[in-house]
Parts: sequence; C-alpha cells; structure tokens
Amino acid sequence: RILGSDRMSNQNFADLAHPKAGIAADRYIYHNQDGDPVLIANRFNKPDGTKFFIPFDVTRGEWKAPDTRPLYNLDKITTANPAEPVVLVEGEKCADALTALGYLATATYGGCNALGKADLSPLRSRTVTLWPDFDEPGLSYVEKAYVTLRREYDASAKVVPISETLLRSVALRSEAERDGNPPTYCKGWDAADAVSSGWSKAQIDDLLSYAEPLAPANANVEPSAPSNAAPSPVPTDIEVWKTPDGEPYATLRVDGHFEHWPIASTTFKNFLYYQHYQATEKMLSQSALDDQRRTYEGQARFAGDTHPVFNRIGTLDRTLYLDLGGADWKAVAINSEGWQVIDHPPARFTRAKSMQPLPLPATSGGDINLLRRFLNTETEADFQMLVAWLVGCFHPDGPYPILILNGEQGSAKSTTARVLRSLIDPANPIARSAPNSEQDLVIAAKHNHVLAFDNLSTIKPMMADAFCRIATGGGFGTRKLHTDSDEMLFSATRPCLLNGIPDLAGRPDLADRAIVVSLPVITPTERAFEGEFNKDLDAAMPRILAGLLDAVSAALANLASVRLTERPRMADFAKWVSAAEPALGWTQGAFLGAYAANRDSGDRATVEGNPVGLAILKLVQDDGLWSGTMTELKTILRNRYPLLTDDPYSFPRQENKLSAIIRRIKTPLRRMGVEISFDRQGKSGERILRIERA
Repeated sequence: RILGSDRMSNQNFADLAHPKAGIAADRYIYHNQDGDPVLIANRFNKPDGTKFFIPFDVTRGEWKAPDTRPLYNLDKITTANPAEPVVLVEGEKCADALTALGYLATATYGGCNALGKADLSPLRSRTVTLWPDFDEPGLSYVEKAYVTLRREYDASAKVVPISETLLRSVALRSEAERDGNPPTYCKGWDAADAVSSGWSKAQIDDLLSYAEPLAPANANVEPSAPSNAAPSPVPTDIEVWKTPDGEPYATLRVDGHFEHWPIASTTFKNFLYYQHYQATEKMLSQSALDDQRRTYEGQARFAGDTHPVFNRIGTLDRTLYLDLGGADWKAVAINSEGWQVIDHPPARFTRAKSMQPLPLPATSGGDINLLRRFLNTETEADFQMLVAWLVGCFHPDGPYPILILNGEQGSAKSTTARVLRSLIDPANPIARSAPNSEQDLVIAAKHNHVLAFDNLSTIKPMMADAFCRIATGGGFGTRKLHTDSDEMLFSATRPCLLNGIPDLAGRPDLADRAIVVSLPVITPTERAFEGEFNKDLDAAMPRILAGLLDAVSAALANLASVRLTERPRMADFAKWVSAAEPALGWTQGAFLGAYAANRDSGDRATVEGNPVGLAILKLVQDDGLWSGTMTELKTILRNRYPLLTDDPYSFPRQENKLSAIIRRIKTPLRRMGVEISFDRQGKSGERILRIERA
C-alpha cells in the first residue's frame, strides 16, 4: 500500500523491497517543493502487532534517511496560500487523515528524536497548530517543535492542550456520542484515531480552536527582544558523529542552518557554555563543561555515524560542493548538468578562523575571461596556465600542480596570488611566510584547501619533498601534543601556490609537479591604484566565479569522454582541464599545448639552474656519447668545465651524492634529448654510466 496524494509518481516504488525486511506494509512519500519524491518512510509490521520504520533515500537510492529531511506534504505547503494555517502532527498517517478532510497537514520523519534534522524553514512566519499524540513523547515532540518554530522561524505557533477531559468534551457535543457510553482515549491516541472513529470536520475544528501558546516554563522561549536589538541565533539541537579517522564532531542547528565543529573546538565549548546559561542563567563550571564535552565525545566515537568532513571543497557521489564560507553556511552544488546555490549542503564542511567568504556567484553572465585584466600575465599561454590551475583546484581528489609565480620586484606576484586564491579559498591572511617544518605544512593543510606562501627566497630540500607529497597525495605523521606514544596522522592532497623572486623550482622533482609562470614587471604608468583595483575586482568576482563554476561543471560532464594522446606527469590534472575546455572557450588541445610548453620551459630552467645538469649537457654536445664510472665522470666534468664544477656545494665531490643529483635530473634531461642509463658490467659488477643523445 502506497500512501500520499501523488499516486502517479509513487507507482514506481510499488516493488521497493528491503533486503531483509521485504516489502513494507505502508509507504509514506516525502516530496521536495517541486513535487519530486525524495524520501520514503517504509512501515513494517511485527507479528506481535508493533511496527517499525526503515527510510529510503530516493535521491541516493539508499536505505538510509538523508541528513536534511523535508516536511511531509512540502509540495502542498509550498503552493498553498501563505495565510492558510498548517497543522503539524507527529506521524505521516495522521497528516494523511487530516489532508483527506481538507486540512493543510504536515509531519516530520523520525518524530521527536530526529526533529533537529527536519527542515522547518517552509513554515517561517506561518500560522502553525501543533496537535500532539496523547502521550509523553507526543507532548515532548510538539514542545520541541514549538520552540524551534517560534525562535528560529518567527512562526505563529500554538499547541492543542490534549487531555482526556478536552477530548471527551469535544466528542460528546454530538448527539450520537451523548446517548452512548462516555468515550475513552488510550495512550498514544492521535489525529488518525480521531478520523477513524468518525470525528467530523466540525469536531476537529472545535478541538483545534483550543490551541494556545505554551506557558513560558514549558516553552523555554525568551521574551521578544526590543525592536532595536538583533536577536541572537541560538542552537537548538546537537548531532554527534565522527570522521573516518575517528575525530569526534558535533553538528549544531543555528538559525535555520547546520554548522559542523570538532567537539574539542573552542566554538563547541562556547556553545555548551551558552546553552547552559540560556537554560539556567548560571555559569557552567569548568569541570561540568569537561564532563559534558567528554560525554559528547564518547557518544560520537562509539555510537555516532561516520561521515567525511571537508574543507572548502567536498564531493559526495557525483556532485561537488563548494562552501561559500558565509554566516548562513550556504554552498554551491556542482554536477554535470550545472550548478546551484543550496541552503543545506549534504557535504559536511569544517571551518578555520582564517576562512573568509566567497562572493555569491552570478546566476547568469559567467565569464572567466573577465579575470584577464586582474592578472599580470605576459602571454596567452600564461593566462591559460593560471586558469587551468584554478580549474584544477576543483578536482575531487587531485593531484594538484604546484603553481609557482616568479618575477622581479614590482611584477605583482603577491597581488596575482591573492586574486587567484580569492576565487577558491579566500583567507586572512591570504598568504603566509614559508613553513619551517613538515608539521607547519600539515597544520596549514588541515585548515585550508589552498596553501599559499608568499615571497619565498628558497625552498629547503626537505620542504620541497613535503610540497611534492601534499600536491600529489601523501601521508604525514607526528607525535600528538601532550602525549608520549599517540601519533597524529594526516593524509590529504592540497593545491599549493608559491611566489618569489628567484627560481623556486630548482629541484627536478618539484619542477616536475609544477606550473611555473614568470610575471613581467609593471611599468609606473601601468600600475593601478590598489583601492580602484580592489573595487573593480569585487564587482567582477561574481561573474568570474560563475564562469569558473561553469568550467568545473563541464569537466564533470566531459571527463569520461576525454582521451589524451599523451599522458604527462600530472595526467589526471591534464585530463580534468581538457574536459573543461569547451566552457573556457578554448579550442580542443589548446591546454595540452600550453601545458607542454610550460613543462619544456620548466625543464630548461631546472637544468640551467643545476651545474651538474649544465655540465652533462655540454659533455653530450661535445662528445655525443660517453660511458664510464661515476668517478671518471666526476673527473672529466671537473677538468673540462671548471667554471661549473668548482663550487663543492653545487657540484658534490662524493660519488654517491653526485649520483643522487644525476638521478634527480634524469627526467628533465631526457625531455631535453639526453638519455642517461646505469648498468653493471663484468664479474665485479662495476657500475657504468652511459650518457648519449636520446
């Protein structure tokens, strides 16, 4: 039996069967505001006469309730006159019974325990009558709903004061009931029982007329603030859960939206302080706070569901989500069909104090080319590389190329970095000084999607390796603070943006993962006033961001059909950007051509900045082919090219260190036409090095 008024859309679920419980006895269909089914409450009957429900998420096709659940009959509420009263009951069966009599009735899935997950915003500023079941859970449900509707949605809410005296009084007003025995009402009696027992619409109207606001002691609603004071948003519910790594989190409902915070965070502690003061007007002691926090932590670790947590950009199924970073916690949902701003993203985002909001993207007129005037690029290929890096930052899993901006003083390196990051992950500060250790880099990655470091003079070998791991995916481990044996593990992939005057991509492994763009010097006559520049940028940002989101949507739509003729080192990145080319207005293959040219330029810079590499290039140019031991190579290079090999720091004297450098530069040398191979010869297994033109 399928219940709900839209029977045509419900016929598709007639054969829906749970793998263990089978086909439900009753199904109640929850629709979105457009009338499309999104959630099915499946009722199953036990042999002992009791019942149980199992939800089915239509959107995901899973036997699980979505995190945010619509109101029952939401489509009817949306199309009804806003002045028409709404009756809120505890169950779908009650709502259907009242709907059949002409009432605008609704319910929430899961009853009292899951009220915090229901989206009650469609009832904002409406007249709502709450009809509780005749039991303690029913009264608890309407009290909680009453507080939420009054406090968060400014609804004109009233509660029917259900009692046996009132019910008997209403029932006995009919002649038929007056002549018989007085009716009795069992525990749990509800609106569906009223209709099934023959109550008329007039009797139900009579009962609803007794509805009244709850007394302050029960309602727990503060008096209205003066008109010149802004009401403070007050969280009304907590859901605890954990990340796949076991970190406990809490989801708070605040002013109609959901916020996600680590239970160990200062924000959650402050919430507990505030919640206690609101309830008792007394301060919460430190020991009591610690007890509460540890209780929530234990519930999250051992009884809470597991959900991934994201920073700025997250992905669930085939949809990307971009956290806009605003106070309302809205996000952009992006899929292969387009994008839209949504109020309650299913992806759970966490936020750092440094996070700043993105502008609301324009709903039309998106154009990534508006970004051109705000970037100091010398060639079209350089502009394409910067746009490609931006698009690549939206890849669901990475890898992400490391963007390196080089240039003299006055080439707007810091400004260009600020503009680029402001389109994806704005923060304060927008860029930081160089990290001193891997631990500094891990902390930055934990709280930011984009890692931006400003005015670097050099990159230490250890940090170059760390940048490579975090750009292409890798794990980091360090001792947890205040412990002797606990280890803090972090595994993530992040886009990186570095800028500085010198060539920062000197190490071949770093250069192999990098996009290097050299910025030209801006002449005094071309330099813009910062205030005017920022004003124009703020005005253009909504359309630029919309154009970027269009490109990401195109990448999702075209990714499966892209075929690369060659697969460069960052092949996933190259395929992702190539899939976005139609939305960027680029011809097919334009990106791969620009990317190949950028890599060739990077190879030359890597070799030219390495004395060992330059010496080997000259050796091949002079001899064409050379073979011998590492000791013989060191001797011939030092004898022939003393200007390149005199410095012991750049040209090592130990054969093992020289061998390590050669192995690092083998790849860029190969792409420049020089092949280096190692082999062992003879019975002694002497290692022979062979260098020749490829």
